[in-house]
Amino acid sequence: MEKSKSKILVVDKESRQILFECGIDETDKAYHFAGTMEEMGLDVEVLNPTLAQTLSNSLGLSAAQVQEYEASMEEEMEQHEGSCCFEDPADKKIH
Repeated sequence: MEKSKSKILVVDKESRQILFECGIDETDKAYHFAGTMEEMGLDVEVLNPTLAQTLSNSLGLSAAQVQEYEASMEEEMEQHEGSCCFEDPADKKIH
C-alpha cells in the first residue's frame, strides 16, 4: 500500500473546487496563493491537514482505521473534561 502525502489545499468556498495544492512544508506558498486569489475577488480558504490526518497518512491507515483512530481521540478528549486542559464556559462566573 502506497502512503499518500498530506497536502495543504486552497479551495474556492463557493464551488469547493481545489485551486492550489502543495506539501505541508510549503505553507507560505499556499497562503501567498490564497492572498492573490482574494485580491482577485475570490472567496477561498486554506485547508491544512490536522496532526491526526498527517499521522494517519504517514502510517498508511485504511479509511476504517482512520475512523477508529479519530473516534478514540475524540473519546480521549471527552474524558478530560474538568481537567486543566478543558474549560467549561458554563462554569465561569463574573465577579
